[in-house]
Amino acid sequence: MAIFNKGDANTAQTTIISSGTLIKGEMRLSCILHIDGNIEGDVISDNTVVIGKNGTARGSIKAKHIIINGKFFGNIEAELVELLGGGVLIGDVLSQSFGIEVGAKFNGKSAVSGSDQAIVIDDSASEDVKLIDKALGE
Repeated sequence: MAIFNKGDANTAQTTIISSGTLIKGEMRLSCILHIDGNIEGDVISDNTVVIGKNGTARGSIKAKHIIINGKFFGNIEAELVELLGGGVLIGDVLSQSFGIEVGAKFNGKSAVSGSDQAIVIDDSASEDVKLIDKALGE
């Protein structure tokens, strides 16, 4: 189901995937996408993608801003990613800014984009900290 605004062209439009709906394939959008149903595939948007409390998405999402309060399984690339308290994200995140609220569940890797070299956070970082602590005598 899509909502179309006949008003000012600068007004944001929103496409809503309602609960009980399953979409498979690739979606390319310039409007806001709100998912309360299920999507399997890739989403490419130059706007905001919201996975609502009852929404589930599997695949990859590349968007300007991604808000997750439902479930997402796959890889994300965005300027800003917000994982809300009710959200589950299983996969990797590449973003300039990544916020995780208390109660959210994240299992994957995150990297910072926007620099010459991405910083990947993984288990090897804890080994580096141990070596530094040992060298400093702590």
